[in-house]
Amino acid sequence: MIHSIRAPGSQKFLAKEHSVGIMLAPARKLRSALGSARITEYDAPAGCLVINPAGVDSSFTWSVTRENAVISISPEALSDLAAHEFDFADAELQPPAFGTVDLWALSIAQRVAAELTGETPPNELYLDSLVTVFGVHLLRTYTSRKRQFAPPKGGLSANGARRVREYLNDNFTRKVLVTELASVAGVSPNHFIVRFTMTFGMPPHRYLINLRLDLADKLLVEGRLPVADIAYLAGFSDQAHLASTMKKYRGKTPSGIRFGR
Repeated sequence: MIHSIRAPGSQKFLAKEHSVGIMLAPARKLRSALGSARITEYDAPAGCLVINPAGVDSSFTWSVTRENAVISISPEALSDLAAHEFDFADAELQPPAFGTVDLWALSIAQRVAAELTGETPPNELYLDSLVTVFGVHLLRTYTSRKRQFAPPKGGLSANGARRVREYLNDNFTRKVLVTELASVAGVSPNHFIVRFTMTFGMPPHRYLINLRLDLADKLLVEGRLPVADIAYLAGFSDQAHLASTMKKYRGKTPSGIRFGR
């Protein structure tokens, strides 16, 4: 995932992964081509997206500063997602016409950009959740087997919730992916995010943050370890990451908790 603001220029590249660019601000007179197709000039409102399938070369020229988000998914990951969600693995992306606006893709891109450019380091599980939801959207909207599916109506089963809770309790200090949690729960990755939220009252990334903050809180109150060590043990990238996350979600600082302020 990339958020970029680039001055006028051009680029040519051969995509190694499925790559989707979503305009976060409008731009006029862009010139693009995929594969051997002719170059097309078009205006790009916010939400305009370009899908560049893996293995297809492309060219892109822009005459004004542009802001966009790029989400890339490997063919293997998209095929795995297709197999989980729709029981087929031969997912072939069908790029829409240049200038196509996709407001759902824009909403995901805006969340990605906000997470990548925020004051705190990006939450990996949250970004992985966004990519999973975005991948399902691609499969439903831009493949030859596009279909609409009703969202899940219930939460996780009692056994599934118990397994996920125990798994997170044992692994919350390391990087955790949606696919592995979904496997533990016995549901598809996209349905897992919805069902987890219905079961626990919060999305997976927020639940993970709470576990990390609970451990940090406990260690700070005990007062035996330096704050930097506590940040590392609780799964934060550094002391500043712990401090900013604790302030955002608990309204306190590490020193305030340690000294009861």
